[in-house]
Amino acid sequence: MADEAILMVETEIAVPINVSDGTGLPKGTCLQLGNGNVGTKSTGADELFGGITRSEKIADTGITTIGVFYGGIFKMVVGTNNCTVGKACAYDDAANTVTDSTANDNDLGRSFGKFLETGTSGQTVLVFVGKGY
Repeated sequence: MADEAILMVETEIAVPINVSDGTGLPKGTCLQLGNGNVGTKSTGADELFGGITRSEKIADTGITTIGVFYGGIFKMVVGTNNCTVGKACAYDDAANTVTDSTANDNDLGRSFGKFLETGTSGQTVLVFVGKGY
């Protein structure tokens, strides 16, 4: 997997989320949230934020929960759409990438942070996850 989020400042403790035993997850993987507090790898836009993995999870070890961060300052990769300092953040079109939230994202609960920097496609920017949206 590419473009994992990098924790820069820990502002909250990691909390558990349910995951599939058969799935491997690198540290810093952005998850989408499913019913039953189940997290799966984010694949792109229009997904609910399910946290950012605190550590690596190896597939097929019998482990079905992992700690995720719902808050903190992370270095994240900007997707094909740009981002603007001070705007709310949502997933972009590719896994582990972010862009400015739309009004629809806000209404549907898909916004999950605030940009601390402006960036263009492929750049890394600081995102205050869990705050200011």
